[in-house]
Amino acid sequence: MSAREPADHLAAYLRMQGFRVLTVELRQARRGPHRQVKVLTLEDRRGVHHCGACGQHHADGAYQETEPVYFRDSSLGDLETYFEVYPWRVVCCGGTHRERLPFEMTGHRMTRRFFERLAALCTRLPVSEVAKMAGLSWDTVARIDKRAIELALGGRQPSLAGLRWLGIDEVSRTGGHDYFTIVTDMETERVVFIGDGKGDKGLKPFLEALGPRRRRRIRGTTSDLGYLPLLQQAFPKATHLLDRFHIVKWLNEALKELRRRLFGAAPRDAAGRTLKVQQWLLLSGKENLKQGHKLLLARLMHLNLPLYRAYLLKEQLRLMLHHPWLYLGALRRNLEAWYQSAVRSRLPEMAKVARRLRPYFDNVIAGFMHRVKLGLVEAINGKIARLRAAAHGFSDRDYFKLKIFQRCSLPHNPWARIVL
Repeated sequence: MSAREPADHLAAYLRMQGFRVLTVELRQARRGPHRQVKVLTLEDRRGVHHCGACGQHHADGAYQETEPVYFRDSSLGDLETYFEVYPWRVVCCGGTHRERLPFEMTGHRMTRRFFERLAALCTRLPVSEVAKMAGLSWDTVARIDKRAIELALGGRQPSLAGLRWLGIDEVSRTGGHDYFTIVTDMETERVVFIGDGKGDKGLKPFLEALGPRRRRRIRGTTSDLGYLPLLQQAFPKATHLLDRFHIVKWLNEALKELRRRLFGAAPRDAAGRTLKVQQWLLLSGKENLKQGHKLLLARLMHLNLPLYRAYLLKEQLRLMLHHPWLYLGALRRNLEAWYQSAVRSRLPEMAKVARRLRPYFDNVIAGFMHRVKLGLVEAINGKIARLRAAAHGFSDRDYFKLKIFQRCSLPHNPWARIVL
């Protein structure tokens, strides 16, 4: 076996066809004391060179550079690995340009293989954790993640063609008062648009991008009351469903207000103190409580009848909204009966919810006439909330949008299938 064969075999093992490994050395890292890296010096044996600007191939290069260029690669063993290459310069595009090497990731001093593995890790882990694993800065890994998402999306936002059913809601970017409006295709279950702000401000850019022709093809929408007037104006012939999640949210907020009014800042009795600490008992569905918690709740409620009536009204409407109604006339009668009970309950908080909901009974009933997953919008919001929590917030708005598209618009994300 000749001396060149092991070097050729190593190049083949690294999938570096056309190159030969001259040396493998351990060197002192440029950053960080007492750190060593592995450096493989490569010899180019291809006999063809590609312009770094336009990609055109040339049989001959002008000259070979005397200073090496280093590309980070996936680690061999337990050390960071770099390729050391002396690239050629080619005469092209009105000047001389460094050649484009077949293994490099354009715009990054790393191999495509290393770029793909970092992109794959970023689909599952926060950027900060990937940066620690790779020994890179947060900014570098974030830039790689952005580029990977843009490549997966084809350099553009998801298409608005073929939309029929829309889900609209807002999410907070930081957990505070900075919001995005999220538009979801209810049929493909993908986020198709992210608008800055909430309400009309966040939705109008989507309606402008949709255009009058595609607006006429929209069959229905689901949203909360904040978006309903604009949606009815933009899609006058569509069916508009009221999101049941927000109705239950109104009821829970009314219960909180009533509890604060009844007990104040410093409850004087044991029942008040318990309900102040264990407020979740009031907000949980009764079927989700353990037997001991059900008994505690019943005991506390009998000690405070106004709060008990409010809790029963909340549970009655919540169960009504989750029941699989077959006869919509019966649903309407039950909604009307609940409205009368809430208005006559002498509980202003519950009466306020009833009067707010009464004009939209048709939008509530319409949700039982169409096979639309009304919980999909909140499921998307849950994904975005977990994404934001894992990253501890996003200061870059555009990056957060890209991460939302990655998580909620790419069910077949190519980077998620990379073999590590």
